Amino acid sequence: MEKTEAKKREPFRPLLIGGIDVGHHTSTALLALDGSLVRLATLVHPRDSEILEMLTDPGNVIVLSTDRARSPSQVHKLAASVSAHMVLPAKNMTKKKKRILIEDYAEDRDIPERRLNDHEKSALASAIFAYRRFRPGFKKLEDRLKKEGKTTKLEKLRQELFIRMSNDI
Repeated sequence: MEKTEAKKREPFRPLLIGGIDVGHHTSTALLALDGSLVRLATLVHPRDSEILEMLTDPGNVIVLSTDRARSPSQVHKLAASVSAHMVLPAKNMTKKKKRILIEDYAEDRDIPERRLNDHEKSALASAIFAYRRFRPGFKKLEDRLKKEGKTTKLEKLRQELFIRMSNDI
């Protein structure tokens, strides 16, 4: 008997935080655990399979957020399809709140130079809102590792912390 080839391991897939705005135009925003923008995209009249591809192509979405306190049923279905936890605001986000979230985020990070449409703004603000729920834990972990001189383990430990914190949602 010949030995069977060992299964090839899938390459590392980063864990992501997603924001979504569904409708005629559906926009998604994906952030890495360090807060960097991974993807910001819009589709017109997308099928659910196209939205799922937008969400899952760059990595594994663990948390999905929207700008509505009661998210549309389509968002719940998409979150369930990718096994993501939902993070929702206590009340619907206003345009002003979204603008402030995006402006604060843009000060520290590079976002596309192009003008964002309303759907992209909603998706990005939703992702930023969800990221901010986890940021204090990430900052505490990063500070502790820097103090101990173990920054090489930061990404792995950040992912483990994120998974534990998202399970508490």
